[in-house]
Amino acid sequence: MRRLVALLICILLLALWGCSRDFSPAAPRENPPARPLTTPEALLARSSNDFGWRLFTHVAGESGEQNTLISPLSVTLALAMAYNGAGGETESAMRTTLGFPESARDEVNTGLLGLTDLLTHLDYGVKFQIANSIWYRQGLPVAADFIERNRTFYAASVQPLDFSAAGAPAVINAWASKNTNGRIPHVIDGIDPDIMLLLLNAIYFKGSWTTEFAPTETRQEPFTRADGSAIPCRMMRQTATLGYFENDVMQAVDLPYGDGHFAMTVILAKNGLSTLPLPQDAATWEAWHARFVQQNGTLYLPKFKFSGELMLNSHLKALGMPVAFDDQRADFSGITMAMRLFISYVKHCSFIQVDEEGTEAAAVTVVGVGTTSIGEPTGFLMHVNRPFLVVIHDHHSKTALFIGRIYQPEWK
Repeated sequence: MRRLVALLICILLLALWGCSRDFSPAAPRENPPARPLTTPEALLARSSNDFGWRLFTHVAGESGEQNTLISPLSVTLALAMAYNGAGGETESAMRTTLGFPESARDEVNTGLLGLTDLLTHLDYGVKFQIANSIWYRQGLPVAADFIERNRTFYAASVQPLDFSAAGAPAVINAWASKNTNGRIPHVIDGIDPDIMLLLLNAIYFKGSWTTEFAPTETRQEPFTRADGSAIPCRMMRQTATLGYFENDVMQAVDLPYGDGHFAMTVILAKNGLSTLPLPQDAATWEAWHARFVQQNGTLYLPKFKFSGELMLNSHLKALGMPVAFDDQRADFSGITMAMRLFISYVKHCSFIQVDEEGTEAAAVTVVGVGTTSIGEPTGFLMHVNRPFLVVIHDHHSKTALFIGRIYQPEWK
């Protein structure tokens, strides 16, 4: 009996110990030191910035006083996948526009692979994901080399899809939604009959401020628009030591996320946003950032959230790659030799939310690759409905290998 009582007491103590264990989430892993960029990675990071600032300047110039958001990295990666199938003048124009180095194509791919791997593993306290996919019209013979490059260097999911099926757009939209955590659930309405491929890049970012804004400090305040009118906004407030820079035309502050590897720079023009000279290249942006100094101060920042869509065709043409959109001159023979392809459209969808806790942002770039629309037949009409002659020959030596006359075509 005593043995039974002792056994029951042991079981009870073990149960109590089990119930008292700490099941709280494990502490975040400590970030390892960020490795130095390789030379190709550094070149590609700078070229993406160069391209991004030029693209943003062009987009902003036509957007007027509207919220505008782009992800230069997303556009670069989506077009880089198409670049793997470009040749001749098209390859040269895309390389120049995107700022890629004049080196072997796989050196560009390797640099972008290393850069994206570095970025997605830079800070365990920040969620940063990149996904790529290529969908091609079922039956299109796509070059194995094009598929292999994009799978190897961009981890792209490459698969056929019946573009004519009613549910095809939903498949594409579901992929975009899944890879942006539901923030961009819709990127296309339909798929035109002349679209042969869809190349997609999705980027998702979610980071908490290193020092969060206290919700109790948020107040409703007026926000003055460019035309002088005022609207209410939810203004956050924070007093902290932050990277800060000021000159005659602007104030700028750097708000870090997580362990400090990622940050949001906020720039306030002193005489209106239209007077602020935007950087035209990576060098100018780097020169601005070099002047930030850690200072204690108080920041008021409005909460904001918006999403948008942009068609980038005209902007990319203006920046130097019109040939890629030309249905007669574009060379994407590296994708397929079955037909002439060209870039039909580049669509960019974006989302951002900034609040007391941090920032959530996402972007999807869709590159639609099409072929010349098939219309009514033109030119001569040859109706072989009577006896005919055939000659099988080679063009180089012009040797007639077979000659025949066909009086009655038969199938035996």
